[in-house]
Amino acid sequence: MKILITGANGMLGTAVKAVLQDQELFCFSSKDLDITCSFQLDQKIKHLRPDYIINCAAYTAVDLAENEQDKAYKINALAIQKMAQIAKQYNATLIHFSTDYVFNGTATTAYLPSQETDPINVYGASKLAGEKAITQIGCNHYIFRISWLYAAHGKNFFKWVAGTDMKELSIVDSQTGSPTSALDLADFIKHLIQNDPKNYGIYHFTNQGAMTWFDFATAINKKLELGKKIHPVAEFKTAAKRPAYSVMDCSSLQNIFDYTIPSIEEGLDRVLGQYNS
Repeated sequence: MKILITGANGMLGTAVKAVLQDQELFCFSSKDLDITCSFQLDQKIKHLRPDYIINCAAYTAVDLAENEQDKAYKINALAIQKMAQIAKQYNATLIHFSTDYVFNGTATTAYLPSQETDPINVYGASKLAGEKAITQIGCNHYIFRISWLYAAHGKNFFKWVAGTDMKELSIVDSQTGSPTSALDLADFIKHLIQNDPKNYGIYHFTNQGAMTWFDFATAINKKLELGKKIHPVAEFKTAAKRPAYSVMDCSSLQNIFDYTIPSIEEGLDRVLGQYNS
């Protein structure tokens, strides 16, 4: 199986390429392949003719996006539109990752993939525009909305809590979601490629369960025996609004792909194992 991975040196790309070593991989970092350059993208895909394109490249700076709207849309929407067109032209299946931020966060029960989207920040709007471009072009595609992604590598909330020298942390307890291990997501992508049902569309993938950022920080602190004092706060002033509730229903994914997603605690234990080794 020929697989092209974009954003291969990022947090998710690193995890995905690690589990797919038995496949014929073509891995490109953002320095190797600028996905906003249509010519580069077309040449690579035309030459390699991959069975799958796994797009791990994205603009993810949620607060910066409020002032860099053009850049966010260029990477998260316009580049994705072109990628979908090229994938369709060369008959490749596009695997793309979106976000819980396509929802406004006013729900009180887990969001279904079919529920109405209503992003409340530029980042979420740019990711939704990318989703819509793929759907409209109609290439063979899987879009996985993910949330609160972390790993033992890269820059993320887990690494910050585990590694900061600060002895006291103030963490918001007003946002509820599902911290999701990049390792578990990568394992699922491997399962998909090995058992592709060709049931294309939009799905949700998060570790199972729900908690606040404060709960997550507390769990990291306890499991790593960091001895930090962690205080709950109602909110931090940030440039971009965050959804208050972004738990997503993953039942359709688990049914269609015959796959059991690990719990939040199982995901965290696994990342801790890698972090400590």
